[in-house]
This record gives sequence, structure tokens and C-alpha cells, in this order.
Amino acid sequence: MNLIMVIHCHQPVGNFDHVFDMAHDKCYRPLLDLIEAYPEVKVGLHFSGPLLEWLEKRRPGTLELMAGLVARGQVEPLSGGFFEPLLASIPVRDAKGQLLMMNDYLENRFGFKPRGFWLTERVWDPALPLTLAGTGMEYTVVDDTHFYYAGLRPDEIYGRYVTEKEGHTLSLLATPMTMRYIIPFKPVEEVLSHLRGLEEAGHNVALYGDDGEKFGLWPGTYEWVIEKGWLNRFFASITDNREWLKTILPGEFATSSPPLGRIYLPQASYEEMTEWALPPEQGRALEEIISSLKDQGRWDEWRPFVRGGVWDNFLVKYDEANRMHKKMLFLSERVGRDDEARDYLWRAQCNCAYWHGVFGGLYLGHLRRAVHENLIKAHALIMEKSGDDLQLLRLDFDKDGAEEILVSNRRLSFGLDPNRGGGLFDICHLSRALNLSDTLTRRPEAYHRHLNEAREDRGAGGEGVASIHDLGGAGDEDLAGLLIFDRYTKASLLDHFLEAEATPEGYAVNEYPESGDFVQGRYRVEEASVSSGEAFIELRRRGRVDGLDLGVKKTIRAGKDSRVVVDYQFECQGNEPISTRYGCEFNLTLYSDKDQERYYRIPETGGRREVPEIGEEEDLTRFELVNGPDRLCAIFSFSRPVSAWFFPLMTVSKSEKGFERTYQGSSLLFLHPINLTPGQKTRFQIQLELREL
Repeated sequence: MNLIMVIHCHQPVGNFDHVFDMAHDKCYRPLLDLIEAYPEVKVGLHFSGPLLEWLEKRRPGTLELMAGLVARGQVEPLSGGFFEPLLASIPVRDAKGQLLMMNDYLENRFGFKPRGFWLTERVWDPALPLTLAGTGMEYTVVDDTHFYYAGLRPDEIYGRYVTEKEGHTLSLLATPMTMRYIIPFKPVEEVLSHLRGLEEAGHNVALYGDDGEKFGLWPGTYEWVIEKGWLNRFFASITDNREWLKTILPGEFATSSPPLGRIYLPQASYEEMTEWALPPEQGRALEEIISSLKDQGRWDEWRPFVRGGVWDNFLVKYDEANRMHKKMLFLSERVGRDDEARDYLWRAQCNCAYWHGVFGGLYLGHLRRAVHENLIKAHALIMEKSGDDLQLLRLDFDKDGAEEILVSNRRLSFGLDPNRGGGLFDICHLSRALNLSDTLTRRPEAYHRHLNEAREDRGAGGEGVASIHDLGGAGDEDLAGLLIFDRYTKASLLDHFLEAEATPEGYAVNEYPESGDFVQGRYRVEEASVSSGEAFIELRRRGRVDGLDLGVKKTIRAGKDSRVVVDYQFECQGNEPISTRYGCEFNLTLYSDKDQERYYRIPETGGRREVPEIGEEEDLTRFELVNGPDRLCAIFSFSRPVSAWFFPLMTVSKSEKGFERTYQGSSLLFLHPINLTPGQKTRFQIQLELREL
């Protein structure tokens, strides 16, 4: 029996330094030390670019150890997109470029020319053999799930298959889910028994390919795998059973073994990913279908025909992920041969913040921030080298079939969506590389129904440790009461009309009546142009407030500084008077609800309000968001006194540690009364200035 092990180790761009430290000390270094201690154990290793960069800077000795293992033929380094992108989700030029960047690094650092690559999150697309043609890649690892979708039976996946696109071939090796769930979570004896069973069934190869973090970083695994010696026993058992079991490097197997046949895989990822990519209701339904089939003993029969969504569905499920993704595509078309801008772009393609499953992913603000920061730095360089001081573009930016408007100068950029309330979906300060619109909408997730279940190690089943996929989900008992879901994707410059009985507390939990149809209504673009050093956008909408006709014109102006001026005109266009409260909604981030240097300031009173508060300040003509650590202040000024409502956007999400409550931004609403007789007009102005501290 030839055992192929491919272990993938990764930390995202923007992750905390202490997480890198912990992962190294608890997982990566012990793994390499044990490989060194067992010379007969051969392993394919993939370390992502962000992790390699950290090791070069902070733990070069670990890379020297790895280099020694490569030199003696015990470790085969695998290539992949350097900054761990999903190769199928980024432009072909970037996918090929990132992979060649990793190839160059591995050759220069380890003297090894890679032949195989790690497929990030095993997200497969049929075009990948063509995409990566010319990179020297001969094989990759996918899940058994992919093979089942292509029509293979479980006993047919043990070996090498060949796929192609336009004649460009690539070998595929399958890692069975069973192996992912028993290594390292079940006793070593059970793993060897499984391998012996495969051999007795006539198979001469088995592949394990999965995350290295399972060997010390996932909950409970450091004690089980390292301290209690699971990995030591596993490597010792492989050595002791050399008469029937040996490890083989993946590249060696891919080169020496005859292919079992040609195969064409559909777009796919591992089974859990296909569930996570679905909308919540469908995700729950799929979970129940699979559970029912397993209870009936029919899962193996039906498995090839039961599948969830594809990774791209995350871009539909989460508008925020789509905004990042489409900004990445937009900038990729413009970086040209600027190496520095391209480096920022490629860092922003790190996949982790673009989706959400059992790990935090998109829900982790520091990962989103890293993506935005790198996108903004790339954008700033492109603006600088373009020679333009001010740009206005009209295009289908988010690829929804409708046109958006982008405005940029050397200090500020913003995106406007006329078809969704005429709202601002992107407000960036270029020199500070901050996206103030980096917020997250509160949405239902399929796992929310497990919130009150007792946490249990359902996967351990006696001796062993539970896989992260088997852990129950309970967290703080009070979290269930915090499940509040928004009616629409959060953005800024959205127009509300509220009755007198609406309160800040009700507004914060979405228990309030909306009198108008403007919040997500379509605005007509009357003009969008640049003249005399100023970008000018005029939007109009005729809508209804309490069943009465109201016309709204909003004009957005921006020059070459970091200020946006919005002029509103409201007109009663019916035969009856209108009496209502107008509120302009902004959703911006201060990046933390716990840092005392981040707060709201009330200049007229000298007062201060804290980010976690749900509250109200009345009779203001100025309101400020102070971000001390990032040295930036967002200053709102109003042409007439307003009431300011504010509350934190808090989500309840699942991570490897259970359920967590996380700050995702600050929601603001600036209100003033409107009383109009038929034909009467009134005006109102808001200025937003981003001032460096």
C-alpha cells in the first residue's frame, strides 16, 4: 500500500501575528520536527505565500529545516497561487502569474522545481488545465466528491486520472473524505486498519490531502496530536509496518503510475463547501436530505447525485464579498506592468475573506480589512501613475446588469449605485488605505438553528478528538437573542422616511415602519460628469411616502480633496401635504467596538458616545467618527439641525471555537422633519469630510 500524504499549511494575508506564532509553535514546527525524526516518512507539503513570508522574517530556521528535508528527498514542496487565491475565481493572467511566482520561490529557496500544486479549497473549474498551461504543473489534488459528481463509484477513485482542456492535460489525485475525517481524529490503530482494508480490497494507493492545521491548531488537536503523541505514533506505525505500507511522494506517484483513465470533472469543491455556498434555507434542506439518506443507509448510492452550490454562489449570498471580488477584477484590468500595484492586487486575492463556512472568513473584519487595504494601495498607485487628479466612470462595476458610478481622486474614492437607493457602497481614503464602507450586513445563516444546542464532540465517538466539522455550535446562551437580520444590504446615503413613533432602539433591531419606498428604490441618473475640477452626479426619483407622491433629487459633488457634498431637494408632487421624518442612513466602520480610541464625538456639546451604544443625540449640525489608531476622522456637517441615531452592527457567526458575536460596523441615521404642501420644495445638505489626524 502506497500512502500519499499532501499537507497544506496556510495563514491568510492580514491575520494577526500572534496567530502565526501560535500556529508555528503548536503545529508547523512540531510537524516538521516529527517528519525529520522519521526518515522513511515522505510527505508533500504546501506552505502558502503569506506563511512563507512570515517564516522568512520570523522563523527562518524552520525554513532551513524544511530545505533539509527537501534535500534528502523526504519532502516534496507543492506550488500553488502564492497568496492563496482561488485560481478559478481570479483572472487567468493573475492565476498563472501567482503560480509562477510560487514556482520561482520554491526553486530559489529549496532548489526544487515543483510539478504539482495545491488547489486552494479544492475549488475546481474545468478550465484550469488551460489556465495553467505553460506553468509546468503536472498534477493536483481534489476531493473524492469531485470524482463522484463525474460518475465514479467510491472504489474507483484510488489512483491517477487525467483531465484536459483544449488538449492541455493535468493529472488528478483524489483525497477521500473518509481519510480527512479519521486523520488525525481517530486512533492510529483505526487509521491503519482502514488502510489495511483498502489494501485487502485490491487498492495499492491511498491519498490523504488536507489542512496541516489539523495537526495542532484546530480545537483539541494540539493536546491529542502533539502532546499525547498521535502524530508520533502514526509516523512510527508507518515505519513499523514497512512490509506492507510505505509513503510515497505525490509527484513520484503521478509520474510513475499509469493513469486509470480520462475524466472530466464538473465545477466543484469539497462537500461541506457546497453546503455553505447555498442560501440558508437550501443549505438546511441539503443537510437534512443528506442526514436522511445516511439514516436510510442509501447515502453511498445517492451521493453522486446530491450536491449543493458552487463557490461562486458566495458572491450572490454576500454582496460584500462580491464588492471586493469585483473591485479586484476592476483593478486587475488596470495594473498593467506596475509590479508594485500588482503585488498589492495579488495579496488582495487571498481567498479567505471572500467566503464563509465553519471558519470566520468573511465575518472576520481584520481579514476583510487586509483585502481592502491592498486593493486601495493598488488603486492609489494606479491613480498616481495615470496622471489624473479626478476620474468619473460609469460601468457595470458589480456585474449585476446595471450601471454604477465610480469617482476617484488622489485622496478619496467612492462607488454609487443608482439602482439600489442611490447609495454609496464604497467610501475609501486612499492615503490611509481605509475603506470606511467595510461593513457586513446581518444575515441569517443555516447554522443559526444550532445556536442553543449543547456543544458536544459528536465526531469523537470514544477515544480520539472531534473534527471541527463535528463540533456542536453552542456559545454564550444570550447570543440567540442577538439574531437580528437586516432587510437589505447595508450601504450609505440611503433615504428613509419614518413615522413619529419610530425609535432608535426599534430601528436598530429592524422593528420600525418604513413610510417610503426609497431605501432600495431605483434613482434615475440625470447627469454624471467632471467639469472644472469637480465630479457632479445628479439623481432623481419620484416615489411614495405614506401613499403620497414625493420627488427626491440628490446631487453628489466631489472635488480633488477628501470631501463629498450631497445636496437634497424634496418636492411634494401630489395634491395632499406630506408630513414625515426624513433620515439619511450611513454604514461605516471604526474597526472595533472595544478600542477606547475609536468613538463618536459631538463637537457642539463636547460630548462623546461609545461605539457599542444604541443611542440618539439631538439638535446637531455636526457629528464625528474618530478613529484614533488609524489617524482618521469622518466628519459629518448638516445644513439644518438633525437627530443622530447610532448602533453597532453585530453579527452572530460560527467559527472553529463556536459561536461569536462580532462588531461589523456602525450604522448611523441622521433625521430631520419634512413638512410640505402641494408643490412645495425644501432643501438639505450633508457634507462628509475624511480628515487625517
